[in-house]
Amino acid sequence: MIIRQLKAKQFEGLHKFLVTKAHVEPLEASYTVNMTINDVEYVIKVQPERYNKIAVLQVLRIYREECGPRFELITKGNLLSSLLEMLIYQRVG
Repeated sequence: MIIRQLKAKQFEGLHKFLVTKAHVEPLEASYTVNMTINDVEYVIKVQPERYNKIAVLQVLRIYREECGPRFELITKGNLLSSLLEMLIYQRVG
């Protein structure tokens, strides 16, 4: 898990995107966001925290193959952090 402090305006913009566009399961505090970067699909679970912080909980990389999808769980901190930065950049600017 990686936690990042955002500026208030960034946090508000990202939180608004999560509430309106991301998928959330009942009774869950986290949101699921689908994101494509360079034709690679990712499923990112993020959770808003207090004091304008956002936590990335886990990321799945999806490989589309003829026999069906294959998934890779991404757990390395530097990759989680990079994907969180990409999500913030794409959704908030």
